[in-house]
Amino acid sequence: MAVRKELLRISHVSLERDGEQLLDNLEFQMFAGEIFGLVARNRKGQKEMVDLICRNDPITLGSVWYDGKIVNSYSYSSGESNKVALIEQKSHLVQGLSVVDNLFILREGFKKYFINEQVIFQQAVRFMGEQGLEVELNKRVENLSELERCFVELGKALLSGCHLVIVDNPSNYLSEYELYKFQRMLKKIRKEGISVLYIGNHHQELFKIADRTALFSDGYIYKVFERDEMTDENMAPYTSEWKILSTENEQENDDGILHFHTVGAGNLNGLRFILHRGECVTLLDKENKIAGDMMDLMTGKMRCKSGWITVDHVTYTQKKAGNYLDEGIAVIPADGVNRLLFLEMSYMENLTFLLDRKLKKSLIPGKIYKSIHSEYLPLVGPVIDAPCVRDIPQEDQFALLYHKMNLLRPRVMICIQPLAKGDMFCRMKILNALREIQKQGTAILMITSSVSDTMDISDRLLVVEQGKVAASYDRSEFKRIVR
Repeated sequence: MAVRKELLRISHVSLERDGEQLLDNLEFQMFAGEIFGLVARNRKGQKEMVDLICRNDPITLGSVWYDGKIVNSYSYSSGESNKVALIEQKSHLVQGLSVVDNLFILREGFKKYFINEQVIFQQAVRFMGEQGLEVELNKRVENLSELERCFVELGKALLSGCHLVIVDNPSNYLSEYELYKFQRMLKKIRKEGISVLYIGNHHQELFKIADRTALFSDGYIYKVFERDEMTDENMAPYTSEWKILSTENEQENDDGILHFHTVGAGNLNGLRFILHRGECVTLLDKENKIAGDMMDLMTGKMRCKSGWITVDHVTYTQKKAGNYLDEGIAVIPADGVNRLLFLEMSYMENLTFLLDRKLKKSLIPGKIYKSIHSEYLPLVGPVIDAPCVRDIPQEDQFALLYHKMNLLRPRVMICIQPLAKGDMFCRMKILNALREIQKQGTAILMITSSVSDTMDISDRLLVVEQGKVAASYDRSEFKRIVR
């Protein structure tokens, strides 16, 4: 059997900062030409571990070996960088420049004062072609797809002589097809002796690509699975143990439908919560800052800068968010009447407007149209036959918004300031519509800056301050909340 060359060894490393233990006797090794998977139960210590591999900053205990040499220890840390590349959701390319400029001219050690752009471009074409990295080299960096951006960063790493590439949760920002192509490229460079530290949240994803997989939590590695040990059956005892040992305020439950995992974006600063099936939760945004960011995240206009979102335990990527209705997500903005209704059209035309997406038919059969009319007539009343929505009462316009979305049978409904407009009668109509939606198992998330009447329907109240959950109250605790 050939002896494997050790590339990286983290030996009994502990790291403490400001009295917090971030890495706790961390120990593992990687070999040349290996894809080493790391399943992270939580984010504690993960960034510090990645930073430690990339750069030799001070540690409390232990030592770090890279490419056969000790590069860091508790007694001396040089602060120098190692030949390691990091590919993550955040781009490490220079915006405003071309792909070729990022590959060659910005490379460490490039010292030419006079640059023949044609020669550099030809070199880039040859190099990327040899590596099988499919990128349109005449593009500016800001116009690259996520996969192309990853390929450029990977090419830059190879040109710089990096022997280790760290890939952090690529499924968060790549589509399934893009992820497949990226993983195929990682397997290719592995055959050329390049090592990959592949960090992910789901062991199934890592088991498909990794040679070995480690379980990481709270700065400590619980176990390393060898290739023949990477099965769901062998993983099950550890995932059960992690649930028992969890120190988080909320446990991961099977009925959790929408998970925000310490999300940072815009005014969100580590927002974490779980929304369960058929549950109604109110996010009380005391500073009135997060509603727009939440809406942009859920509709694909913004992506997470840190953390991630899952729907039904599947990562809710920006690409999926761009087709949020097809993903079973309904979003009703505060000004939904003007944005989502066609005021000159009839009530039934508005009610059934999006149904073609659900049925995947351009025309709705007459019997289905009649069935919907019969189903909603007891809920709506005679207004269902109104020829022009503009002429119906305001409370019926607002209720129509919710009936329209409910007809799509969404998994999650997100309502922005649902009771901010209208009189008491209007709010009662909205609450009644929400109750009917909740009965069908849809999870409802209401984001408001004023608790108002949402307490009458909510199962939980989460108080958000400075972009994160500051307090959580169950229905049984509502009476002691000062309104």
